[in-house]
Amino acid sequence: MKIEAINQARNLLHAGHFGILGTISVKLDGFPFGSVVPYCLDGKGRPVVLISTIAQHTKNIAQDNRCSLTINISDDDVQAKGRLCIIGRMEKLPSDSEAVKASYFRYFPQAEKYGQAHDFSFYYLDPISVRYIGGFGAIYWVEPDQFLHTNPFQGKAEMRIIDHMNADHHDSLIRYLSHYKGIEVSADAQVQMVGINDLGFDLTIDKKKVRFEFEAPIEDAVQAREALVAMAKAAR
Repeated sequence: MKIEAINQARNLLHAGHFGILGTISVKLDGFPFGSVVPYCLDGKGRPVVLISTIAQHTKNIAQDNRCSLTINISDDDVQAKGRLCIIGRMEKLPSDSEAVKASYFRYFPQAEKYGQAHDFSFYYLDPISVRYIGGFGAIYWVEPDQFLHTNPFQGKAEMRIIDHMNADHHDSLIRYLSHYKGIEVSADAQVQMVGINDLGFDLTIDKKKVRFEFEAPIEDAVQAREALVAMAKAAR
């Protein structure tokens, strides 16, 4: 399978922020059950969700943790654009995964009050296979070891970049939105970088996630700085 197709599938996963969670119904004796869930990614590129014990999908997972997550970010012709279905088992996130939890709340700050409630827990989807459709004739089954990839900036390294960009380069974030996405905001707008990995980075504006892709994957903080500076210069 071409690496371009794998990167397209990864980029689609990174670009999305919610998906259709498929679980096996307890109430309806094994029939499929679909629900909408927000997600972010952990340091291995696995989807992470925050769900309540009283939710139907959580009750289903407690009985049978085989699940799927379908992502489609197209707002027009959903058949013509890329889509992704991750099939695997939903597992509880270890209690010491503070960096992943902090990442989730950067993307969904309104959910922090849920995270403090006793009936909400974090889960991650551990893939056994991935189905990617990039358009007509571009259809692939992808193995997890091909699809999953470690974020070289997870944890403290990611936070150093995020804090630096938000504190010292807010003007660049605004220019990124204008130049690359055609989104015009005021100089005092609440634009924040919330995540970065080898393929790109994410900003939020008015609780909306905006994904930016690098021209080529990067490997370390030096390359991240070079890519961000180059994009800022091009946006001036």
